[in-house]
Amino acid sequence: MRRADIIVVGRGLMGSACARHLAEAGCRVMLVGPDEPIDRAAHDGPFGSFHDAGRITRGIAEDPVWARLSTRSMARYRDLEARSGIGFFTQCGAMMAGPTKGPMAGMMASVTGSAARLGLVHERLEGAALAARAPMFALPAGSVAVFEPSGGVIDPRAMRRAEEALAVAAGTEVVAQPVTGREGAWLTLADGAQVTADHVVIATGGWAGCAPLTGRRPAMRVYQRTVAFAEVTQAEAERLAGMPSLIWVPEGGETDLYLLPPIRYPDGRFYLKIGGEADSPEARDAATLNAWFRGAGSPAAGAVLLEELRRVMPGLRIAGTHTGACAVSFTATGHPYVARVEEGVTLLTGGNGAGAKCADELGRLGAVAALGGDVAAEGLGAEFAPVFETD
Repeated sequence: MRRADIIVVGRGLMGSACARHLAEAGCRVMLVGPDEPIDRAAHDGPFGSFHDAGRITRGIAEDPVWARLSTRSMARYRDLEARSGIGFFTQCGAMMAGPTKGPMAGMMASVTGSAARLGLVHERLEGAALAARAPMFALPAGSVAVFEPSGGVIDPRAMRRAEEALAVAAGTEVVAQPVTGREGAWLTLADGAQVTADHVVIATGGWAGCAPLTGRRPAMRVYQRTVAFAEVTQAEAERLAGMPSLIWVPEGGETDLYLLPPIRYPDGRFYLKIGGEADSPEARDAATLNAWFRGAGSPAAGAVLLEELRRVMPGLRIAGTHTGACAVSFTATGHPYVARVEEGVTLLTGGNGAGAKCADELGRLGAVAALGGDVAAEGLGAEFAPVFETD
């Protein structure tokens, strides 16, 4: 029987970071979860939204809690890269832009206020100054932007590998199997084997809501999201070398969209990625979520996103387009769930569309909770207590 001090279920960004922090604190850790599928169409799940090459990273945010989470994580990026030998952060700058009037105007007021209160280095730009800073963008008239030079893009696959490599170096055992059931501190794996520990951390992303390993279902809304990709040539990618990551509100939009600069993907090609839907189907069970990830998202949603891409970057020379499936999990509190939820079990989930860049700090908080510490005392401005559907 394989046994550890602590088992972390979920080899995504949060789970791998949590395993690292626990192992480097001296715990005997087992990190359990499947590898990324080679054939997505044939895989029976679970999947990971981190199976991608690009995520925006930024300290600027409407909510100061998320700003603190991300700045703490970002401060450790270079150390993680140096110690693991795996690069994952490109500091190209991050920009958030929105209107000064109308229902979405409050977003930019909150972003500017949060950046000022937390002392984040940033520039407030509008008019000619905004056009000069980001000439590749055709933002709606009247837009104001906040630019953070320390932000940019992370490769979530590479970041997860860096976390796991350091966890393994500190003694973590990796078990590349899905967990199919839990009874107390005993976990059953897909191959029928069982593993156990004194404590279990459940860090399974959207599957924490769709296939809960906790006794009660966390109050989470898991949405099936579509992302769209625009392929560009290497010459076009080089022309856009100064492009920051962007979050912006389109003309008359009711929600913000996000856009990443050209990134070289594993197939060797360069793609810009765009996402951010006002609404999308919700998944309530693992079968629905797994089926979604086996596909390529919604063509209709992808067409809308690509239309907005062409509008905000009218000079972009696009060589081809395609769509992909993603998922985002929103908690009832708007903040992650990080807490002991029963004897011997800690829950670590709830990215709320902002978790990737914050994953190292969220993993650290998961380790604090698993070791019996007070997460609310970590100075982040939130307790991170979970809400359950039976509450």
